[in-house]
Amino acid sequence: ADSNGSTVSIFSHLDFLSILSKGLNTSISESAKLRDRRKYARFLRELETYLTGFLKRTSPFLNVSIEVIAKAVASFEKEWGETGGVDGWERRIAEANMVTGKSTPSEGASLDTTVGIDLSKYSTSAELESDVNGDELKSELARLGLKCGGTVSARAARLFLTKDTPLDKLPAKVFAKKKGGGSKKAKTDASTGVIAAVTRITSSNRGSESIADRRVDIAKQEAIVSSLLDQLRPTLEGTRRRIERRTTQTENERDQELEEEINGATMDDADKRVGEKGGGGNGSDDEEDEEDAPIYNPKNVPLGWDGKPIPYWLFKLHGLNHFYPCEICGNESYRGRRNFEKHFTESRHSYGMRCLSIPNTKHFHGVTKIADAQELWGRLRHELEGNQFDVDQEEEYEDSHGNVLNRAQYEDLARQGLL
Repeated sequence: ADSNGSTVSIFSHLDFLSILSKGLNTSISESAKLRDRRKYARFLRELETYLTGFLKRTSPFLNVSIEVIAKAVASFEKEWGETGGVDGWERRIAEANMVTGKSTPSEGASLDTTVGIDLSKYSTSAELESDVNGDELKSELARLGLKCGGTVSARAARLFLTKDTPLDKLPAKVFAKKKGGGSKKAKTDASTGVIAAVTRITSSNRGSESIADRRVDIAKQEAIVSSLLDQLRPTLEGTRRRIERRTTQTENERDQELEEEINGATMDDADKRVGEKGGGGNGSDDEEDEEDAPIYNPKNVPLGWDGKPIPYWLFKLHGLNHFYPCEICGNESYRGRRNFEKHFTESRHSYGMRCLSIPNTKHFHGVTKIADAQELWGRLRHELEGNQFDVDQEEEYEDSHGNVLNRAQYEDLARQGLL
């Protein structure tokens, strides 16, 4: 849904990133959130799970639960408890104390012992009515799943019933009706009312088992997601700018950018960029001093086209921290697996193989020791010689009687005149 509350069926990746950048509380109206509150609450919970996992992977030293989520919850509960709302949500004083109704009764405890109005101080409903205003009574009744309408006296009397009577013993008529689908009437029996009350009280402690329906629960989940997005604001902005740039690029420009990210920019592109920055004039003294300054390269990383060390992640990606020696090339060491694989077809390795009187074929790809190459060539040559055609033994002749003889036997019998 958009900020005006109208339903949007399809929107782009860039639109979604823009909504996250601006903030969910201001980008989407409250009416749109509450219209599909279950879907929106499920979306917030799944987004929180993803962002929490992403932060743990990218910032392993950040305690997400304490430094991000706990602070966001404390700030939200303080503001909501004072005004009954936060930015992006209508402020209703009557719902200010709903944010404190988060504790779940322990096993065997009565439901009316949770956080709320302490009824033990009042002996009659009239005292309760005079001491507590109507909005607080309404909020407490809504928290317990009871009807919250009527006059202040009726609300006080209804709430006072819970002082000495457990919720499961109250008559069904005092419970709020549960909304059903279509025009069907909701069930009004006592067991349904108790289930509804327990659902309202324990909604915040059930985790992913259900989705909370109250405004305060959805707003709290939204505040947690917003705090996680604030931690990832630079990453989110960078992703949005990258998507915007890629939407304006052609296919060739995208391929060129991807190649530059993997292999680095070419010399021509680098000269163009330097020319654009320098404006075609002579370099300044600061630039000359920077070029003359010694290069800080403690990890002995290879230099790129600009004379500076390449990024360390690229250094590790290509395995340039590994050296592969080749005895055939005169004990030359090749840095990285890619350079090592390429050198078997280069002139230096071919020259070494010619010096050993061994053909540089694919059979010797990966062989770097002279002894190994000579041994392999000996076995290959023996197999080749064994597979050659022996004229004396394998060429066949047939005499006048149909007997098949090899060439040596045929010539011997012919000389003796026995054929």
